[in-house]
Amino acid sequence: MDLGMTGYQIVGGFASRYAGDAPEDAKVQVEETSNTLLYEFVCPVHCEVVAFGVAIVEDFIAQATDPVVSLKKATTVGGTETVLKALTIGGTNLTRGNGDRNVDQKYPKDNQVAIAADTDLDTGDVVYADLDTLTQSLPLTSLHFWPGEVLILEHTTAATGAGGAYVPFAIVKMSGPEYTQDNTWRELRSGEAVLD
Repeated sequence: MDLGMTGYQIVGGFASRYAGDAPEDAKVQVEETSNTLLYEFVCPVHCEVVAFGVAIVEDFIAQATDPVVSLKKATTVGGTETVLKALTIGGTNLTRGNGDRNVDQKYPKDNQVAIAADTDLDTGDVVYADLDTLTQSLPLTSLHFWPGEVLILEHTTAATGAGGAYVPFAIVKMSGPEYTQDNTWRELRSGEAVLD
């Protein structure tokens, strides 16, 4: 999804899509098999992940093991994958603000309500990962992808049982085409010769 002239793009975020002229359910059930690949996005230009998370599309129930979705990076399709951030959906490490769609709260604030149980996650809720703390003490520059590198969204850990579904997404800022890299080819313009 293109977010206009902002330079931002959403990777993932599909609740349903078409494949072979037939509707296909793209929601991820929390009990889905661990290590299931959800999306591979090959970056055609320099990209930077500015947000990563999930939209809840089916109310969650209490789970002994909460589902985990991961943001990963690979140099090439099929190459070695590096986990940048693993987001546990549920548990005790989530907080939300006190605003609402009815604008009942005049001056809403962030970090006002701690999650009490998995059942607090309802359809329409959105959960964002804290990208300031990447796994394995990786530098924040790891959120930058070079042209040709692969952004991967993976359902890493299955919940104990059924009861809940989500749609993963990453919001990515993209630059324009970069022709100076040794892995980026372009067609010669009319009358143009290759420079030494």
